[in-house]
Amino acid sequence: MSKILKLSSQIRSEFLDFFKNNGCSVVPSDSLIPSGDKTLLFTSAGMVQFKHHFLGQSKDTFTRAASCQKCFRTSDIDNVGVTARHLTFFEMLGNFSFGDYFKKDAIAWAFEFLTKNMGLPVDKLYFTVYKDDDEAAEIWKKLVPKDRIIKLGEETNFWNMGDTGPCGPCSEILIDLGKDMGCAKPSCGPACDCDRHLEIWNLVFTQFDRQPDGSLKNLPRKNIDTGMGLERITAAANGKKSIFDTDLFMPIMENAAEILKIKNEGKNISKLKMIADHARAVTFLISDGILPSNEGRGYVLRRILRRAVRQGKLYGSNKPFMNELTSSVLNIMGTAYPDILAKFENIKTVVRVEEEKFLETLETGSSILSDIISGYKSKGEKIISGRDVFKLYDTYGFPHDLTKEIALENQMAVDEEGFKERQKDAQEKSRAAWGGSGEKDVTFYSILHKKIGDSVFVGYDVYKADTKILALIKNSKEETELAEGGEGEIILDKSPFYAQSGGQCADTGKIYNDNFLAQVLDVIKPVGSLFVHKVKILKGIVKAGGKANAEIDVERRKQTARHHTSTHLLQKALRETFGNHIAQAGSLVSSESLRFDFTHFNALKKEDLIKIENIVNAVIRENIPICVETMKIDEARKAGATALFGEKYGDIVRTVSVKNERGVFSMELCGGTHVQRSGDIGFFKIVSESSVAAGVRRIEAVAGSSAERYILNEEASMLKAAEILSSSKDELANNAAKHIADYKKLEQEINLLKSRLILGEIDNYAKNVKEIKGFNFLSLFIDGQDVKALRETSDKLKAKIGSVILIIASKNEGKVSFIVSVSDDYVKKGVSAGKIAKSFAADINGSGGGKADFAQGGSKDIAKINEALKTAEKYL
Repeated sequence: MSKILKLSSQIRSEFLDFFKNNGCSVVPSDSLIPSGDKTLLFTSAGMVQFKHHFLGQSKDTFTRAASCQKCFRTSDIDNVGVTARHLTFFEMLGNFSFGDYFKKDAIAWAFEFLTKNMGLPVDKLYFTVYKDDDEAAEIWKKLVPKDRIIKLGEETNFWNMGDTGPCGPCSEILIDLGKDMGCAKPSCGPACDCDRHLEIWNLVFTQFDRQPDGSLKNLPRKNIDTGMGLERITAAANGKKSIFDTDLFMPIMENAAEILKIKNEGKNISKLKMIADHARAVTFLISDGILPSNEGRGYVLRRILRRAVRQGKLYGSNKPFMNELTSSVLNIMGTAYPDILAKFENIKTVVRVEEEKFLETLETGSSILSDIISGYKSKGEKIISGRDVFKLYDTYGFPHDLTKEIALENQMAVDEEGFKERQKDAQEKSRAAWGGSGEKDVTFYSILHKKIGDSVFVGYDVYKADTKILALIKNSKEETELAEGGEGEIILDKSPFYAQSGGQCADTGKIYNDNFLAQVLDVIKPVGSLFVHKVKILKGIVKAGGKANAEIDVERRKQTARHHTSTHLLQKALRETFGNHIAQAGSLVSSESLRFDFTHFNALKKEDLIKIENIVNAVIRENIPICVETMKIDEARKAGATALFGEKYGDIVRTVSVKNERGVFSMELCGGTHVQRSGDIGFFKIVSESSVAAGVRRIEAVAGSSAERYILNEEASMLKAAEILSSSKDELANNAAKHIADYKKLEQEINLLKSRLILGEIDNYAKNVKEIKGFNFLSLFIDGQDVKALRETSDKLKAKIGSVILIIASKNEGKVSFIVSVSDDYVKKGVSAGKIAKSFAADINGSGGGKADFAQGGSKDIAKINEALKTAEKYL
């Protein structure tokens, strides 16, 4: 790698320091899961976390800010590695003004930073402005020669939030990378979309409010929103023509080339660029709590990871390698983003497991594609339908380009248009299905919050409080009163009620005075520390501004606390048992039970669960004090506190620790409610362990009185079973095993008798074979048989008849089962049992499918089976 004059880390720090010195508050990056706009899938720009600031709905006191924001977007994914500038994951440097400084300062500071701090030559820069923005043009003229300023139209230099609302002109700063990077067209210039003129910085001047008739009105408070890609300015500051020729990418590309045993040159470069980008994206997405799945954010993560693994496969790599590249990402980014260091072991493991899973998928997909190609060849067809290609892609995760490659090897092609059409339909359905994160629109609460401020939570110390009613809400409207029998929301100046957050359910209880009684059903914090109590008015009329008593359900709180502290002990016990790759992936803590999702890649054995229970219950018996402290986030991390995976924390955090004679057993960042001593939990019992997603396991457990009820119910079930089997408790397991063994023996005898009966009927069945379209065909109905018996019948008939197509159905336990079996010689002629099974199943309102030689299916609709069998020859 050629010498880097300015490291990306230096530029990141220099940018933030520059704007800090100009009065901006430096705000940490938000998560890639947006906190500023819950309708977005990912944080895709620096301004996302400042949405409420731009709308004047934030309680923050600063009016100017700067940040380096992690961003992710897939709109340019097909160009990643192809061009010198496109990425999925990038860092957006930005400075913002919320009714504070405007164009003059924004332009002057941008010019100063680029030319003085970054040392970019003015004669290589162009400055575009909106065609009607004379104000911005005049400011630029005082700084640069007139011929460096270009006026462009609305398409490139005017920002709109939507058809109506806030909008404004923008000014882009571009650097000329030279003719060799251009498209060679006579018209090539700063407005051209080729790689020659690289946009470095975009300054958006939000000054208008677009009306429904299209007219523009001046906003009373004008804002500044700027964005500059760290990757682009790093390249420009080092005289590089590609963002990939910087310290942000080169080490990853070189590591990838070494692992894949290829050279970082020639035709390999574009693939290595894409792999490097995707390695960065995967690392940060997982760091922010996103795990591979088949929907939402997890689906996007899975797709980009598999896209990169596919490139390795093309180079002959049949082993996971992306997980190794996360180490390179950590080396480059770990100092700026310490979260990825804290979660690194988990990140690497998640990537490796997903890679292994996909490599298995590729093997399966190749087998399925082979069957598809054989089917097309038998019919003399040479184009694989878009439907089949998309099914491989969408259902089995088999890459589209790999399908094309294998088809070409078999002198075939794929229906590109058909594939794109189905892909587009799927994308539109996905967009329609994405309704945001499921969180309620908080605009109303944001406005109210700005008006009345935070509620004070006193529930850590007391269960009951004298308080004042600040506001009443019904159907997102402020009311002066709420009447008996109705439901609504109450906001208090202080509250003992814990609001649902961090996986813990809210307190319930009552709010009352001499004139009313309201049952508290739930409590939420939609914005800031605004506690919103969802209530039902049981008696009287609630009036805004009045005094009231707020009282929680104490026993429910205590039982919830038992479960919450148990969750902390459970996580520590899991780590002690399996290692530090265990990380929380979700939780639910209620008064009834606890649910803990964690990253792990194998089912837990019974002896593991017993060991974990023993560890937790041993700590409970020690009756250790639970220590709650507030401290700086850096101090908490140094002390070894466990943070919630993907959560964003402030500078001051609350820690919950369990310390015994051996030191700190458990320490977590947590805002929930807990017991005072571990002995208050009483008893802990795991109820179940299961899988919820690839690499994510779930434990459900109970503690305290819930654990007592669970044990009593288990004992009652055991006594009932002993009664049924006429057994004592001590002999129950032996007697149950004996009964099962006797049952299996009888079942074997029955199956043997059935086989003999079937064998006796084979000759009679074979007499009914018909010749249809040149094929021997037989359809049968045999009552009371399971699929195993049907398959045995088909095997014996094929042995008797030889060349044949069989459809055999049976009715058993109120539903229909069927099999389709095709002899090998007919398969070679293009007959497919799987296709016949699908058509047959459709006619009986069921489902079915399988391979070319054997398929099966079933239906709960028994009325149509006889008619379907009578006309079964139509499926040939």
